Amino acid sequence: MSIRLVFAVAFAGVLYLTISSRADEKAAAENPTSEAAVRRTIEKSLPYIEAQGLYWIEEKKCASCHRVSFMTWSLSAASRRGFDVDLAKVNEWIDWSITDGIPVSKDDKPVSTNNADGLTQQLLSRHEYPAGATRDTSWSRFVDLIVESQREDGSWKPAGQLPAQKRPQPETTDVSTVWNTAALTREITADGDTDRQETIKAAITAATKKFGSRKEAVSIEWYVARLVLALESDDKAGAAAALSDLLSRQKPDGSWGWLTADSGDALATGMSLYAIVRSRGSEQKHAEAVERAINFLVTTQQKDGSWPVKGTKEKKKANIEETAVYWGTTWATIALLETLPVVE
Repeated sequence: MSIRLVFAVAFAGVLYLTISSRADEKAAAENPTSEAAVRRTIEKSLPYIEAQGLYWIEEKKCASCHRVSFMTWSLSAASRRGFDVDLAKVNEWIDWSITDGIPVSKDDKPVSTNNADGLTQQLLSRHEYPAGATRDTSWSRFVDLIVESQREDGSWKPAGQLPAQKRPQPETTDVSTVWNTAALTREITADGDTDRQETIKAAITAATKKFGSRKEAVSIEWYVARLVLALESDDKAGAAAALSDLLSRQKPDGSWGWLTADSGDALATGMSLYAIVRSRGSEQKHAEAVERAINFLVTTQQKDGSWPVKGTKEKKKANIEETAVYWGTTWATIALLETLPVVE
């Protein structure tokens, strides 16, 4: 085969893939996934989320960074959107995770937390939780623990197994720091204590100096967390830039990969869709991106209600891994729920 013929065949293949990708994008935009299909997808995922999350409570006895808070977030958000959820059980699990999340003082020694990430996830999701005024003191303590565990350079040490993830350690630290900053930013508006507000503001300022110079990352979670923080900060310019960065990394099939260079998965697609929907972008390109992401999630769900996700840890990055599956399934469900109206 001549060089000219080889080039022609290769070019034809690239052209075919380009046309096919554009056709897929156009089809997704012109044939939006129905709300009924979205609801069926969510309904199918909830038993899996509950069963595997409850296993973590009963067998592991650990709130962890990727489990219980995402279970209570998913189920609470589902209840608010009309799904049949046993809120009595959900309240028990929320209270359990709160109790587990607050360290117990021994011998009157000061206590801190090694799981700021887990506390932050509960703070970011608590607006979905059933009403519980008695939890206010606990949420306030969560804020204190996050602030107290901040390191001198403004960052937080990533909790649990997060440092072993398949991305550079400094990026993992920056991502955790952005999520913690987003939680503190949301909480500062709810705190009426002026002195305490200044303490929280100082923590936010120190954190921003730490991650503020980062412009690019290998994981999509960085771009998602940055968009969520900009939204919480009411930083319109920052949100617009973060949204543009996130949209530019969407794949032709509507997905995102947890690593930007990877094929798409429910973990990255779920968290990306959640952030984009929260940004309330009204432009047509945003609507098309949302529709393509929804279509990807609805069409790739497994029979048991979960989504296949490869491990986020370096040692397991080539294999579908249960913890990543759970994390991805909860993020996919949370994102799909965000597209539905609250009916309570």
